[in-house]
Amino acid sequence: MNMSELFELLRMLDSELYTYINKYGMYIYLLLFSIVFGKTGFVIFTFLPGDSLVFASGTLAALDKLNIFLLFILFFTATTLADSNNYLIGRLVNKFSSKKYLMKLIPQSAIDKASNFLLEYDKVAITFSRFIPLMRTLTPFVAGFTNHSYRNFVSYNIIGALIWTTVWLGTGFGLGNIPWVENNLLFTLSLITLIMFIPSIYGFLSHLKKKNASITKSS
Repeated sequence: MNMSELFELLRMLDSELYTYINKYGMYIYLLLFSIVFGKTGFVIFTFLPGDSLVFASGTLAALDKLNIFLLFILFFTATTLADSNNYLIGRLVNKFSSKKYLMKLIPQSAIDKASNFLLEYDKVAITFSRFIPLMRTLTPFVAGFTNHSYRNFVSYNIIGALIWTTVWLGTGFGLGNIPWVENNLLFTLSLITLIMFIPSIYGFLSHLKKKNASITKSS
């Protein structure tokens, strides 16, 4: 398998999961673990499927194509370790790399946004950042980069991992036996992807509203 085929597999895994189960057999569990870990374990892999992949796994578990208990342990462990790994990377970058080099990889605006999000919401940010696109990857990194207490981080990281895994895997498992969901899995995954962006859209509109109100007030 060349690099382009690998990226195509990773990009399409959520919507083509049933096909890959037949193709890779038990190795599919290792692949699922690797993707969920890579999604938030490394800042550069944000393009990997996350919520939709866990949801799709749940639907197929409801159809007895995957083991729901093994999936739960796998996803919970993968996302917990991933955020801790991302936190550690943030610490190492802060310690050994210059800020100028970091800015080449991550825009200053993105770091500022994640920092403000973490500062304002603290425990809630760590717990629920997995549900917000971009924040799910940047929050643990920025927590490490800003030397946020690891004890505090890891406690709420575990709680967040438990909630995230339960919500997406449980929802997929609960809906998996509904014929319409089974027959329209691609549409369902697309809808989930759209829903994931609602918090970001709301945040952007709220920020825009505040900015316009500030301009109007000053003028």
